[in-house]
Amino acid sequence: MNLPKRRIDWFGLIFGILSLYVGYLVVWYPLNSLSTIAYILGFAAILRGVYQLWFGSQMGRFLGSNNGWTILAAIANIIIGIIFIAHINVGVGVTIYMFAIWFLLDACFQLLTSRFYHFFGKKYYWLIVIVGILNLIFAIILLFNPILAGGVIVFMLAFFFFATGIAEIIEAF
Repeated sequence: MNLPKRRIDWFGLIFGILSLYVGYLVVWYPLNSLSTIAYILGFAAILRGVYQLWFGSQMGRFLGSNNGWTILAAIANIIIGIIFIAHINVGVGVTIYMFAIWFLLDACFQLLTSRFYHFFGKKYYWLIVIVGILNLIFAIILLFNPILAGGVIVFMLAFFFFATGIAEIIEAF
């Protein structure tokens, strides 16, 4: 059986190499990486606010409903975005605490929903409970140690770029 010769996916290969390079940059310049994340979140908040302003005006025009809350949320998003961009240290600090709180909420959710895993067996239930407790401890440590939380964010970002790069290069061939 003759298989057709597969061609190299150059776009995937280039994207994979670029992802590996960005992962390298994230590891070697962690503070710049955190600043970039804060800038991205700031721009995203501004874009979200602009979209909400547009949506609120459309909702008022087509539905004739009161859109005060939508406009208030839009203005809040725009102000938060401007603060993230204008005061990058505030943006980095808030980003770090956002991730720590996210991990904390996720750990609490894991523990609250662990009782549903009891139906799959006691061993599975206890595994979920133990992992949830470990996650909760880790989240509390991150909450009270922002430097460690910043390092975790940088590590996660670098891991994402390295994993994506390796996967893209493998898929290119």
